Amino acid sequence: MNYNFFSPIIQLCLGLIFLPNLIFGQTTITIGENSNEPTVVLSPKNSSNQIIAAANVDRIFYLEKGATNFKTIQGKSQLGVYGDPVLHYADSDLFYAHLSKTQNKEYGDWFDRIVVQKIHALSPWTETSYSVGYNPPKMQDKPWLSSDNHSKKCKGNVYITWTEFDKYDSKDSSDFSRIRFSKYVPNTDSFSTAITISDTVGDCLDGDNTLEGATTAVGLNGEIYAVWAGHQKIWFDKSIDGGNSWGADQQIATQFKGWDMEMPNIFRANGMPFIQCDTIREIIYITWADEENGNADVWLIFSKDKGMSWNKKICISEAKGHQYFPNIALNQQSGDVYIAYYDQSLSSKSLFYDVSLNRFNLENPSRNELFRITPKSIPLPGKNYFYGDYIDIDYSDNTLAVIYPKFDNKNSSIDMFLCEIDKFTKINKTNKISHSLTKKENEIQWAVNIQKPCTISYKIKLHKGFRFRLNRIKETYYLSEINHDFILYIGPNHESTRVRYVIKDKQDQHIIDQFKGKIKDIKY
Repeated sequence: MNYNFFSPIIQLCLGLIFLPNLIFGQTTITIGENSNEPTVVLSPKNSSNQIIAAANVDRIFYLEKGATNFKTIQGKSQLGVYGDPVLHYADSDLFYAHLSKTQNKEYGDWFDRIVVQKIHALSPWTETSYSVGYNPPKMQDKPWLSSDNHSKKCKGNVYITWTEFDKYDSKDSSDFSRIRFSKYVPNTDSFSTAITISDTVGDCLDGDNTLEGATTAVGLNGEIYAVWAGHQKIWFDKSIDGGNSWGADQQIATQFKGWDMEMPNIFRANGMPFIQCDTIREIIYITWADEENGNADVWLIFSKDKGMSWNKKICISEAKGHQYFPNIALNQQSGDVYIAYYDQSLSSKSLFYDVSLNRFNLENPSRNELFRITPKSIPLPGKNYFYGDYIDIDYSDNTLAVIYPKFDNKNSSIDMFLCEIDKFTKINKTNKISHSLTKKENEIQWAVNIQKPCTISYKIKLHKGFRFRLNRIKETYYLSEINHDFILYIGPNHESTRVRYVIKDKQDQHIIDQFKGKIKDIKY
């Protein structure tokens, strides 16, 4: 559930993407500011677009084939648009699901259904809106989409799962949450009446004992596989008749400390599960995050017998630091599984994060490798800034896209990593420096993330008023550690505090980073 959204008029900053960069390897671009919870799809070959993305609360970004920059439009629906966006291609049909904003209702009450839009054209915006799961006065939250693009019986069907709350945030023991399901059938051009597929219920507190994060994948013969989290368990269910009926829920894994993760320096975090199905090899893959090892790690589990049994889970993330917000994509041809997630292993004090990508191939382990895809570490926004609840990933036709939020000490933006898989190169630890400025009680915390040994020389002048110098600090530090977060607590006078620093490589003393000016002007 999304709270503390920014001004309804979201100012956007368009970033350029030059296609030669993508054609010849990989690139990272910024496509929008003051937004979060992004989703991305790579368009099929017969589409006039190449890439489409969306983000909170109603922004759509798209790149037309042959164009050199993204265009930005506002998503609209007669049923309202209010966040939790997800994009999905069912063959060549584009679907856009999100929360509702029902007219003449107050905030909280207007989330009374899931809205799914079938997008006929982006410009001018042309769509058909479908009301899914309307069941007043209950609240409907966080949809995810999948589709059957291949089976004889159900090809063209679109499947949607989400959480229904009797009353959101209710402490009443008689109020429950459950997992709901509906399907779109092309012949009727409509979504079916929603049904409950979870055998158990959860509470309504939007925490570990709430049933949430339901996603689906489709098997070779049209089987629908569903996964969700709740009660510190990963739950699995399946339907073999196109979603008309479902089996008994299976507890396929323990999620240690639950899906609601208390991570440092971020408003909230989670380890919700995501699922993909390799229909060529008939293997189901599920990823999630939990804290079994004392820190947050990302896990992978798979089944070769349609969910009847599961392998021993595999930890795919770094052993140190925290890793969470996983999401998964699949290359059906090669069998490669791609899992992207937040990774704090390069930040000694958990003040910064990267987005890492793990490539896993069950049949060809020589392809298994961990990649860092962010050019440099990103400051975490702190506990008072809503930063979203997920990232997204998509694969199509040898191209991989990962989309995620980025914080720059003041605002968030949306970044996208794009690469051709056969030209994928690892981004190693670099000399690039990341800065973080946060208020800590009555002081300003200046943090610097450095990923190789260096020296830091700095001077700080603290002022009161225009002329009076309160204090002056001059120090030199020699940092032998790698992946080090260097922290200074500067004082309460943010506007007038001036700083001068030089960071040099410890080995050859060349300047890595330098700055002279007001502390507030230090950039990410």
